[in-house]
Amino acid sequence: MAGASILAVAGGRMSADTLTARLLAVRDGAPVLGDVPAALRPVDLTAAYATADEIVVALERRWGDVVGYKVGATSTAGQGMLGLTEPFYGRIFAGCVVAGEGPWTVSDGRSSAEAEVGFVLGADLPPGQGAYSLEAVAAAVARVIPLIEINRPAYERPFEVGGLCLIADNGVTQGLVRGGPGVALVDPEALAHETVSMVRDGASCADGRASVVLGNPLNALVWLANTLNARGTGLRVGDVVASGAMTPPIPIAAGDRLSAEYSTLGRIEFRVAGGTT
Repeated sequence: MAGASILAVAGGRMSADTLTARLLAVRDGAPVLGDVPAALRPVDLTAAYATADEIVVALERRWGDVVGYKVGATSTAGQGMLGLTEPFYGRIFAGCVVAGEGPWTVSDGRSSAEAEVGFVLGADLPPGQGAYSLEAVAAAVARVIPLIEINRPAYERPFEVGGLCLIADNGVTQGLVRGGPGVALVDPEALAHETVSMVRDGASCADGRASVVLGNPLNALVWLANTLNARGTGLRVGDVVASGAMTPPIPIAAGDRLSAEYSTLGRIEFRVAGGTT
């Protein structure tokens, strides 16, 4: 599928003037969206995730199967700014995950990096089991790992278009830089005390703490498990979950080298290459 237009692959049954079509066109190289007309904006969470589902079907043809999720808006301040009352999620594709020390390829200056606590699932959390407790979700975690999420919104002013538009854009996620091997989840409460320091090209650029993520990143995983449960899907063995930003977004560009040093989870270092994604 390399070189094929995502919109062309998804076309035929799709109107050219939908939010889905416009978002896919941006991924094919069209200019970012300066605004979203009222007629194309999602009216609620159901409509926003429906657009995201269409985006995901198209992107799977280019990037492979969904292998994980990102959770966004994991602070009350962030939710309020975006007009939301809960977090949101986006999906991560197999072709959009790189190991630490590997190059991350960018095509322009719209990408940014955030340090996060990552979870690797060691057991399924399928739908139809009732609400999952924190204890049940914690028991399904195989490893806790350092992660860098790369975001690349299709909007010129992503914080102004509102949370529903960000959800429709598959949570504005581009992919993950995965560190390892991480640690076993021995003490869930201790996760809230995790800290991270980020360095770009030898200069400190951000510090963060895990407690800003819903008080504890594990709470974000519980939210995700139950939200997917309510939608009739679930988490699977091997899924990787980026639980929410511990740091502000750090703009990245070709030639940058970034590292993130965590207090207990380990370290990630990666470089940003030029080219297209």
